[in-house]
Amino acid sequence: MGAVFSVLWSWFSPNSKVKAMTFSEEQDLGPEADVADATTGLTLRHRTAIVRTWDLVRPDLKEHGVNFFLRLFQDAPIIQTRFKGFVGLTEDELRTNKRLVAHGTTVLMAITSMVDNIDDVSVLVELLKNTGANHNTRGIPKDDFALLFPVLLNYLKDNLGSAWTPLAEEGWKQACKVIHAVIISSYDTP
Repeated sequence: MGAVFSVLWSWFSPNSKVKAMTFSEEQDLGPEADVADATTGLTLRHRTAIVRTWDLVRPDLKEHGVNFFLRLFQDAPIIQTRFKGFVGLTEDELRTNKRLVAHGTTVLMAITSMVDNIDDVSVLVELLKNTGANHNTRGIPKDDFALLFPVLLNYLKDNLGSAWTPLAEEGWKQACKVIHAVIISSYDTP
């Protein structure tokens, strides 16, 4: 109870100052914190920021999945035409479409798997190759992935508020470059 009283008192005390929020990736992570991984180019700080920001999305993958796809369809309308069941549907119709809810959740679960394996590059690469192979088999053009990543970055930026730090943005941009490169490479291998 004393701790609660101290915090409340500090809010109302005229000389108290609110401390700036510090995120985990900004703290001392040891001597290897700024060393980039040879394969991904991601530092420990980047990986920590990616996990931290995704942990804010993770609790509501269903809602974020729908909202992400609505944003994707708005920013890159060609993507909506890749889904026969979504062609011609309005935003309101899409918002309640169970197939879109399911697909959005599935895609965000795939991103969750990637984030969860960000420190295990060999598993991460296999997940990404499988994603590319699955989309290639369904006839999805590999160029569509170039449309997806800027929308994902903007979606995260718009929805994470002050949790979207320059370091988080830098990490996610690098991660998207790597994800894109591996997925595209899977189109070119039999």
